[in-house]
Amino acid sequence: MFNKEGIPFFTVIIPFLCIIFISFLAVSYNLKISQSYFQLELKEYKELYIKTNVDTKTLDLLIEKKIAEHEKQDKIFSDFMLVVSLVVLFFMTFFSFLMISIVKEVIRKYKKEVQYREDELKALNDNLFMKVQYGIQEAKQKDKKILEQAKLARIGSMISMIAHQWRQPLSQLSGILMELETATRFKKVDENHIYNAIEKSDKMIEFMSNTIDDFRNFYKPDKIKEEFLVSLACSKAINIIDATLKNFGIELNVDVINDKKVYGYPTEFAQVILNLLSNAKDVLVEKEIKNPRIDIRIDSKGVLSTITIKDNAGGIHEKNQELIFDPYYSTKDSSKGTGLGLYISKLIIERNMGGELSVHNDEEGAVFKIVIAG
Repeated sequence: MFNKEGIPFFTVIIPFLCIIFISFLAVSYNLKISQSYFQLELKEYKELYIKTNVDTKTLDLLIEKKIAEHEKQDKIFSDFMLVVSLVVLFFMTFFSFLMISIVKEVIRKYKKEVQYREDELKALNDNLFMKVQYGIQEAKQKDKKILEQAKLARIGSMISMIAHQWRQPLSQLSGILMELETATRFKKVDENHIYNAIEKSDKMIEFMSNTIDDFRNFYKPDKIKEEFLVSLACSKAINIIDATLKNFGIELNVDVINDKKVYGYPTEFAQVILNLLSNAKDVLVEKEIKNPRIDIRIDSKGVLSTITIKDNAGGIHEKNQELIFDPYYSTKDSSKGTGLGLYISKLIIERNMGGELSVHNDEEGAVFKIVIAG
């Protein structure tokens, strides 16, 4: 029924077979009608001659002659129809094979074009796969480089904040030692004096040791997500930077309206808060703002917790707001910033914790807003 190209053969010749069938049906019907008319005519012919009193023998001869003429005409018509049918059949056979050849050629060209498209698409897919793999590797290298640079920047920031945290206890230790030295010079030192100095020194050293532990734990990466209070995570960040803010005379106000637990990585979240506070501190110091101030506001509505951190440094320039979260983009001097802090903060909030980190200006300065689901 199908040839090797998959062309349904009868779909090509069936219309012609239908024509032949209808033609033969029409011819047969025409012959039948003609025969019926001839018999009717012959009957009328007999009746007519009977009325004219023609003898039976003559009538039979006339009828035989009439029948012979009719058969002759039928023979001529049948031969003509046979010739016509053969011609039509030959023409249809030729036309069918011609149509099959045309369709076969069309299908061959179509298959060739489809094959070409498939090969082209396959080559494109292979090329795209290689490009995607290259892009993934490049992105991994870029992320690795960003994280390494961020770690270095974080170490520098950590050392600076440790220095501020240690400044006061170091000053107190220096005072204790000077007091002991003075007492020793004037020979007024006694056992109680020494024990008191040792006790005070131990407290200062313990405080400094705890500071190191706080910093070490603060930058230790979280392994699993957990529920934590927003205010508690913010307090961890404030404890790290509080001494630095006091050193620069920056007032820090914390307003907890409605605290609640959220689900995520508490240490990473605290690192984001610390980064936003550190940025606000840097801007306030750089612009030498009088009465510098940072406000933290914690609130929640429904399942969402909102944390806003604002300063009174005058805000971020409009053209910088769209780029501020891009990697390596920084408004600070290259020696003071890498442009990675806000980029990583946005990754932590949005990619790791499914929240949102945005920024806008109000009448006093920049307002960073964190929205995260509980």
